[in-house]
Amino acid sequence: MRVEARTESLWPRLVWPILWPLLLAEGVLITLCAVGWWAIWASSMPPALVWQAHTWLVLTLLSGTSVIVAVFLLLLRQRLRRWEASLDIPCDRLEQLLRDVQKELPSWLKPQRLLPVKREPQGPLARLETLLDALETLLDRLTQRPQLEQMLSTAQQPAFIVRHDNLVDTNTAFEQLVGRTRNELRGIGPHYLLRHDERDEEANVVRLHDAQGQWHTFRLVSLYDEQGHQLGVLEDVQEVRQRISQLALSRDHAREESRLKSSYLELLQRELDPLVGELNDIFAALDMPADHLPVRERLADIAVLVANLVDTPENQAPSLNPEPKPADYRVLIVDDGPVNTMLAHNVLQALGLTVDTAENGSIALEKSRQRHYDLVFMDIFMPDPDGIETSRLWRAREATGESAKRSVLVALTASATAEDRRRFAEVGMDDCIAKPYRPSELVDMIHRWLPNALQVRSS
Repeated sequence: MRVEARTESLWPRLVWPILWPLLLAEGVLITLCAVGWWAIWASSMPPALVWQAHTWLVLTLLSGTSVIVAVFLLLLRQRLRRWEASLDIPCDRLEQLLRDVQKELPSWLKPQRLLPVKREPQGPLARLETLLDALETLLDRLTQRPQLEQMLSTAQQPAFIVRHDNLVDTNTAFEQLVGRTRNELRGIGPHYLLRHDERDEEANVVRLHDAQGQWHTFRLVSLYDEQGHQLGVLEDVQEVRQRISQLALSRDHAREESRLKSSYLELLQRELDPLVGELNDIFAALDMPADHLPVRERLADIAVLVANLVDTPENQAPSLNPEPKPADYRVLIVDDGPVNTMLAHNVLQALGLTVDTAENGSIALEKSRQRHYDLVFMDIFMPDPDGIETSRLWRAREATGESAKRSVLVALTASATAEDRRRFAEVGMDDCIAKPYRPSELVDMIHRWLPNALQVRSS
């Protein structure tokens, strides 16, 4: 069963169908009591009996109203329970997708426990919090996934992957060569196994002690990915040229395989977007208190992450080729989400802009005292001070003359209603981007407010 985004509120679906019959019953009760009061006042009953009759009518009205209110609360509770049970269906699908995506991670990147083994009874909001925590963990691990993993598994020669000067993964050929298992090798520095051959002038010629106690000479071929992983392949010196050509082909094949595997992320996006819309409608309809706002913001942040991970560079157009400018344009990203900050930083830096980041409003204000920023992307929901207060203090500092030029402030928020935009404008913010946003929206904002910062050429 697929959850569809509904635009109507909970009032006509849950409350009104049981409220109007009870209101009608209450109206009939009040009418009957009013008629009784009028009849008593119009009669010639003794005053003592009149007050006694009025007392009974008041008690009857209060008792009837109490019964009506109790019936309304019982019916509303029953309907809310059925509505909460219906939310388990999309949560179950999201949980299954999380487990499917986890299977695609290499063993050394898989979380020890993504979700609780036995889920205790909990409300839909608590369960959603658990799934959001798991999704954030999984997305963080996906950003660390080496792009060279496919090459490692297909390489016929001994090969390994290094991160932060430690072995994290090896292929079967390397394990057989050194006589150790993958778990035994993980965490060992490669320099403990590979030694430079001093007889050769080339720095990438190394010697290795195999499981039989013999020394072998190899040429170490290294490739790097964007996550800082190094793939090391031990090539026979005589076959190195032929093997390098094969590795280049394998690298292209691995990139293609990586694009194909993005189907899991696309499934996540198709399931997450309707769920975000459904919960936004629920929050708006029920007028949720402020302590529920973090859930809404986290949903929007995760939707941004999924959208950016699904949108590969091949799907983005036009191609931007920045040209150097006499003036250096500087942009600041203020966001407490490290992954979202990294994605926005990479997009803007690729445009040729100088990009700084700040994880909260206090750091952003401190940076503004050190240098001028032409444009600032400001996340609204942050620990104190939040984006609203930070923007107000930013404008107040500019008003004192501390800054020679005015910065453009752009809000990043999951709630971009007309009322929200009015609040942003009142504190001096110039524009707004609604979450979840795509990289192209950041580029469009640069074109709108810094038209001379870069040139766009279709490649």
